[in-house]
Amino acid sequence: MWTGLAVGLTCIAGPASGAEVPEAVRVFDGGAQMSAASWECTSGHQVRKQRITLDSGLRKYTFLVSGCQDPSHEGKHPCSEGNFGMPDPISGNWYWGGFFRVLVNDVDATVCDLKDLRVTEPGPRGAFQTVWAHPDAEVGLRLLLLPGGNHVLANLVWKPTAGATIDSVRVQLTCYPSFFTAARNRAGERHCMTPRIDQTEPTTLELQPESDTWLYYYDAVFDVAKGEGDGPCAALVGPEGVQGGRVEIGGYAVQTHLDLKPEAGDARLAFYDFSGLTNAAAEAYLRANADADLAELQAADFRPQAVRDMDLGALKAEALKLLADAAEDGPTFEPRVKELLASLDDLKGRADTGDWVAEADLATRVADSADLFWKLRAFAALNTP
Repeated sequence: MWTGLAVGLTCIAGPASGAEVPEAVRVFDGGAQMSAASWECTSGHQVRKQRITLDSGLRKYTFLVSGCQDPSHEGKHPCSEGNFGMPDPISGNWYWGGFFRVLVNDVDATVCDLKDLRVTEPGPRGAFQTVWAHPDAEVGLRLLLLPGGNHVLANLVWKPTAGATIDSVRVQLTCYPSFFTAARNRAGERHCMTPRIDQTEPTTLELQPESDTWLYYYDAVFDVAKGEGDGPCAALVGPEGVQGGRVEIGGYAVQTHLDLKPEAGDARLAFYDFSGLTNAAAEAYLRANADADLAELQAADFRPQAVRDMDLGALKAEALKLLADAAEDGPTFEPRVKELLASLDDLKGRADTGDWVAEADLATRVADSADLFWKLRAFAALNTP
């Protein structure tokens, strides 16, 4: 269901100076849906799909997580167009079927078992996480949208499993800037622009991580200014976790390969869909705002709000004081309070080691405890002279 409030804005490049910024992000989780495979895999196989939408009030992004569940795949979950796509705002740009892959030791994590897929924040911010059980690493991706935001922030982490060595981590991004050229029997002119260079198809652009912190993908033929195409797209790349990469600029798909530092365990990206904008407007936005957007990405805290705001010591002290103040009514609540505090201790300890599933469970448990604390406060007030 939808959660939060969104207020429409008029500028889709970014919030205009003085424009009203929404107070919250709407989040929609469609839940897991099973259906018979058609194009995704072998006919008759069952495919799991789940759509999660983040709506900032300025821009709405929908993500599609897919994978065949047939046991013949021996624990893998293939999907012919990819496993992690972006159907909205448009099916092109960041490709709806699958625009994101992360390969650890040359094995794609996005086809591995899903360990977790859930919304982690509705309301003031919109966020969800995906955790894959790769054989050599637990791989997690958190996507975060801020109120009034025009781009999605992404935090990718990988944590080696016991006894495993991670020799390589690579992200592959697929986009079709503005228009599906070859599929529509049209020829375009694909480009990838960075702060230092602009290259056109067909070529391979070798990336310089410290300089190429934004990647702008556009088509000079399919430009909204010319009445053609849907508009361009772009990515931010935090240089800290990147050791190199390249962009293969083809006449149809544009493939970006980011070679990450295996020892870093963490990388940060952001994704823009500039559909509806002219090439010139999108470029102007990036030149004016990409540095600030990158700084925001680098400083972002992707932990759920309940975890960020949590003071476990203070919460424990309050719970014990309320039990005492509840006097003769306290024993009724004591077992639930003790179970809650033990659970929070366990989850906090695991979360502190980088366990994203435990961290999300911790946020949920804190939120679910609100009713218990409300009742404790009521009885404490009734029994206080």
